[in-house]
Amino acid sequence: MARAKRKRRNTQNRRSVGPVWRKWIIPAVIALFVIVLVVPTVLTGLNPLGSPAESSSAAPAEDQGQSQQPTALEVGSTAPGFSLEDTEGETISLESLQGKPVVIAFFAPWCPHCQDEAPRLTQIHAEYGDRVHIVSISATPYGKDYGQSRSRITQEPRITIDDLKWFQEEFGVTYPLLFDPEVAVGEVYNIRSFPTTYILDSDHRIVEIFVGGRPVAEFQRVLDGILGNQ
Repeated sequence: MARAKRKRRNTQNRRSVGPVWRKWIIPAVIALFVIVLVVPTVLTGLNPLGSPAESSSAAPAEDQGQSQQPTALEVGSTAPGFSLEDTEGETISLESLQGKPVVIAFFAPWCPHCQDEAPRLTQIHAEYGDRVHIVSISATPYGKDYGQSRSRITQEPRITIDDLKWFQEEFGVTYPLLFDPEVAVGEVYNIRSFPTTYILDSDHRIVEIFVGGRPVAEFQRVLDGILGNQ
């Protein structure tokens, strides 16, 4: 009789444990699924280059070759020359931008921070007019649709002049956009994230290097300092 009672109690205990186990397995599976999806996304959003993640986009890993410069460019050094065509087919060289401060903004059409920066540079262009040269140079081999493909097999679209024309029209750009499909100038200037902006004085010495987007006031501060010293 005692053995029969213990057997019934054990059976009841097993029955009570079963529903509890089934009650928690579904939430546990959901939580694991969320972790698998969310954590890689968060980690991918972190900028591995040390620049502000909220204001710049890292260049694709396969796009980060060795710079042609023996050392990184620094404030006070002379900016390397370049000669590239703009969206109208006209050639613009650094040598041709004489006698005024120069703003060189390196960008990628697909970069959201570059898209945010474009109206600010347009504002600077309108405010300073012919007192300052502003040019923007493509510094990526990929077009505006880069990153939209979810397949590792699908080849990313290569950049074309139409990507620059799209950027110019879409974001109301009023300053020249220069096309560098081989990213030769970007390599010389050691571009590793977008946007990266060099501000030069009238003798083409580097006065400031902005890695990541900046408010209009910071551009004004640097440009007013250069113009005030001329």
